[in-house]
Amino acid sequence: MRGNIPRIYGFRFLRDFLLIMPAMVPLYRSCGLDATRILLVQAIFSAASLLFEVPSGYLADVLGRRRALLIGAVSMAAGMAGYGLANRFWLFAGAEVVLAFGYSLFSGTESALIFDTLKAESRETEYTRIEGKAEAWTRVGTAIAAVAGGLLAAIWLRLPFFANAGTAAVMIVIAFTLVEPPRPTLTSRASLRQIMHISRESLADARLLPVMVLSAGIFAVGIVGIWGYFLRVTNHGITVTSYGIYFAVFQCATAAGAAGSSKLARALGIRGSYALCAIIPAVLLVLAGTAAPWPVLLTPLAAATWGFSTPLLLNALNRHIPSDRRATVLSVSAMLGRVLFVVVSPIFGLLSDHVSDQAGFGFLAGVFAVLAGAAWWLKRRTMAIPGGGNTG
Repeated sequence: MRGNIPRIYGFRFLRDFLLIMPAMVPLYRSCGLDATRILLVQAIFSAASLLFEVPSGYLADVLGRRRALLIGAVSMAAGMAGYGLANRFWLFAGAEVVLAFGYSLFSGTESALIFDTLKAESRETEYTRIEGKAEAWTRVGTAIAAVAGGLLAAIWLRLPFFANAGTAAVMIVIAFTLVEPPRPTLTSRASLRQIMHISRESLADARLLPVMVLSAGIFAVGIVGIWGYFLRVTNHGITVTSYGIYFAVFQCATAAGAAGSSKLARALGIRGSYALCAIIPAVLLVLAGTAAPWPVLLTPLAAATWGFSTPLLLNALNRHIPSDRRATVLSVSAMLGRVLFVVVSPIFGLLSDHVSDQAGFGFLAGVFAVLAGAAWWLKRRTMAIPGGGNTG
């Protein structure tokens, strides 16, 4: 079972080994999509992910993490191949739905498998370090793929999509080799009732909700922000190869933040760690202040903060979730981020098309500020309750 950890590193590396990223905006543009439709395609992905998120987490808890990752990898291969053939809005949207199903099966399942593997070996205290390392491998994979994808897209804009169908096939092989850790399992009876019950319990848990709210804000604002960065550099005529290099730098910064998360969190303490997240809206405000391309050079700072926060927040959640429902609860947390993305991304697209992307970035900074404030208030209220404890 110890072999699960390096295998998950490899799986995570390939999961986000997204050769397609440098080609996506140019492909959308070549097919006549404006910013509103581009963000709407991504909102459809998140809406589909929202529908699949919690049921897929429950499926991972009932059928096992290994089977869930296997099905997800098959769906990813199919979605990438479909994307390579798409040439209009609804075909792109259909491919995104297939990919959403696959990624929803990954969401929470990988982290649950890591935590339960470590728990079976009495190594739970290593989780933040291991999760940070896994996240770093994920971002390194994305960074390498960004450069390689830019070179492939320069040959043929659709080539990265078919290449990613091939990398997903390798993920299928890795999933076959994983070992299911021993753990209590949920019964598959009355599944919808159990899903709703677990979801209500997790959202009502005063230890989990503040972390979930902040995590949702970082996820949704961060993802919409990435598309905003891409659109800005595309509007300034960046080549697809240079686009890949920029995205690689962005992902390397995320990887560095994730890899150093455990040490930095110990050095800063809980309050300092959460305060560091203010870098994200600060970068957005700089982008909101000018239409020039140079603020995009600051976005790796936001990326590093995003990478730093991911293992930190996952650890804060995992410490309060029973093993038999871990993937389901983590999926509930991810669901909140998806809901927010579905609401925020089309608004950002409309503002970018009809006002300016500066207005869009200002809007994102405001959304983050509101959610961070809500998380802080929920945390304060929890601490005021006798026995409320510390969410970490």
